[in-house]
Amino acid sequence: MLINISIAIEPVSMSSMPTKIKLSDIEVRYLTERLKKHEHMCDYDAKNTITELEHYYTVLKNKDGAYEPSAMVDRAWHHHILHTKMYNMFSRQHFGMELLHHVPFWSGNEKENVGKSSNGKKEFDFIDTYETVVSIFGSQNVNETVWYMIEDDYM
Repeated sequence: MLINISIAIEPVSMSSMPTKIKLSDIEVRYLTERLKKHEHMCDYDAKNTITELEHYYTVLKNKDGAYEPSAMVDRAWHHHILHTKMYNMFSRQHFGMELLHHVPFWSGNEKENVGKSSNGKKEFDFIDTYETVVSIFGSQNVNETVWYMIEDDYM
């Protein structure tokens, strides 16, 4: 008996798929070492934080608007920036610019940040970022602890 089955496959637009940022092996090794030494993270926490940093960079690459990192992701980003040559190469490769700028919130740039937050509540902006990360990667691929742990909990 011969059965003829036809399957209709809708083409997936490559433009609708986000460009996912992946750090190089040397960047991962460098950041792991820095987070363990300077942030007192265990290897497991450092690796999870680096993965969420990659997720954060992916959001910045693919979505319009201002997105705030979690405290742990922000610490990893700071360490990435400190290796200026590595960070410059990363910024050029993934963002096509000399440096992906990091503008931390402080009282002196309050006016600059007005209206840029996606939810209007400065203290919870990282939650919007977390929800955007989950929408791209799926909740099973995101470490919620890295997004919701506050600095005082791991320092």
